[in-house]
Order: sequence, then structure tokens, then C-alpha cells
Amino acid sequence: MKNIFMLITGIFIISSCTKEKNKIDRILKKENFTSTEYFSIPTDYKKWKNYDEIIINDSLKKISGDFNQYRIEGFINNENKKINWWIIKNKADKNADNARIEYRIIDGKEYVNQYISFNSKGDYITNSMFYSKENLNIPNFVRYKFFTPSKKAKINSLAKFSLYYLYDGKEIKSEDLKCQKKDNYYYVDLNTPKKQNIVIKGLFEEGYQYTNGEMGVNNIYILDTLK
Repeated sequence: MKNIFMLITGIFIISSCTKEKNKIDRILKKENFTSTEYFSIPTDYKKWKNYDEIIINDSLKKISGDFNQYRIEGFINNENKKINWWIIKNKADKNADNARIEYRIIDGKEYVNQYISFNSKGDYITNSMFYSKENLNIPNFVRYKFFTPSKKAKINSLAKFSLYYLYDGKEIKSEDLKCQKKDNYYYVDLNTPKKQNIVIKGLFEEGYQYTNGEMGVNNIYILDTLK
């Protein structure tokens, strides 16, 4: 089964054969680009065919359209910037991997914060970057899991989760926690304040090194409500 990154690489190669001013004349690899750069081509809705939009409210539109063999759906705000979760589906191959992408506005710019590549059964595959949350069997404890991609084995890695808690718009607690590694993800357990509707804002950061000495960082911004 083909990976979504290989499929989108195919999109880049096909696009390079069209009569665009900017031709791509080298082999494109996912690791050579940030996730925001990488997904910018298929989510460029100005180049879609069969474009459609639905007005949700004064500040939000749901849009959809076709890019080559893909059907893409997402959201834009009143400044025409991509936000929230987007879906990329392969119309031509039911067995191909698809993707979900979360856009956030960081420092006024579009930023791909999470991306999940999943197979035809809806199961995610390892070349993804996202977080999940689960309640533990301990009162007021929750566990956050952070999944990060890896093009090859990492010989050194370290991750932390810096966050603060908001209640009724005011900060009531902050933490800077080291994450534990298990299988293909990191996790951290939080002892949350005993209040309803606590908002968590934070940043997960992973630093890593490969055997060839190459180093890198993965970041995921978190905005979540505990009920």
C-alpha cells in the first residue's frame, strides 16, 4: 500500500510536467521540506477544480475541490487562511493511504500543526505527527501521547511538554514536563486541577539525532479543553 507522502510526491512530479513557470527539476522528498511547505501544493485551493464553498458563519467557510486524483476538504477563515482539520482522499485508488491535516495560525501565518496518514481501514500509519489524550483510572489524571515521524532510526531523542492551564481565561498553573518514550510515541501524565472546563495550552518539542549526525526538531502546539 502506497504511503500518502509517496502519493503527494507523485503530485509534485506530475505538476512539474505542466506549463507552470516554476518547474521542479529535482527529486522531492518529504524530509527536505517542512510539513507546511510539503502540503502547500495539494491544499492550494486556488488551483483546484470543481471548487465549492459553504459559509459556516461570518468568520468561517468550508471548502472542497479536486486536485489531480484527490478530493480535498477544509476550512478557511475570513482572511482566506487555512485553519482547522483538512481531509485529503484519493479518488482513484480506494486502497491508497489518505491524510488528515490540522492547520493553525501561528504568528499570523498558516502552519501545519498535525498530520495523520491513515489507510483504507482508517488506521493511522507511522509517518504521522499528532497527539491524543486519554483519561487514566486515577481521578484528575490524563495522559497525552505524542506521535512523531521518523525517516530512519533515531539514536538520540529527547522530548518535553511545556504547558499552562487556564480557567475562566486566567492562568492557574504551569508545568514543564519531560516526556517518556514508549514504542513509537512519547507520553506524559498530567495531574490536572479539580475544575471543569480547564483549557490547556502548550507546546510539545522533540529533539533528535540520526546515526549520520543529522539533527532535527518536531513541534506540536496543543490547545485542549478538559471537561
